[in-house]
Amino acid sequence: MVLSLFVGMLLGGVGALLAHGPGLPYAVYNSYAYILLLVVVGRTAAGFGWAALSGMLAAFGPLLSVLAATVFEPEDWFIRLGDDVATMNLTLVNLVTIGLLCYLTKRPDRWGALAAGGAVGLALCEGTDKMMPGPEHIPGFWPWGAAVMLTLAAGMLISLARRRDRICSALIALALGAFHFVFLTTGI
Repeated sequence: MVLSLFVGMLLGGVGALLAHGPGLPYAVYNSYAYILLLVVVGRTAAGFGWAALSGMLAAFGPLLSVLAATVFEPEDWFIRLGDDVATMNLTLVNLVTIGLLCYLTKRPDRWGALAAGGAVGLALCEGTDKMMPGPEHIPGFWPWGAAVMLTLAAGMLISLARRRDRICSALIALALGAFHFVFLTTGI
């Protein structure tokens, strides 16, 4: 539990350092390293409560390290947290939800397949936010960042979903990703 906080803070510190370099490595690293951390934390949790607590700590770890980095550069702290507070809060909720869904993938029934599809779909939503114009848009994200996003989604699908349920999980993930993409492009 405490380890997830410290690993999240370590990953956030690396992300804060990458924020001052070229844009593409930071764009590829920014949320995908945190998503992988939450997949591991959620999948290895002993129970639902532990998954929730460890997921929240792992999601707050990067936030704490970015806030600690403001000691060195106080003028641009808000830029690295997102353009607005609502975007930051939605990202935190998204990350914690991915951790909880990864815990639920341990179930041997269709609920486990639904949880795996939901976790992959939320990861796709996080990547779609970076490609499309909006508060989290990163110029130059296409095509390398999209390739990383799709590789991460395929890896999550293979590792989280059971063999017989992968098609169901993939359809759920595609439906969530497509709904989010249509929502972003049309503004419904």
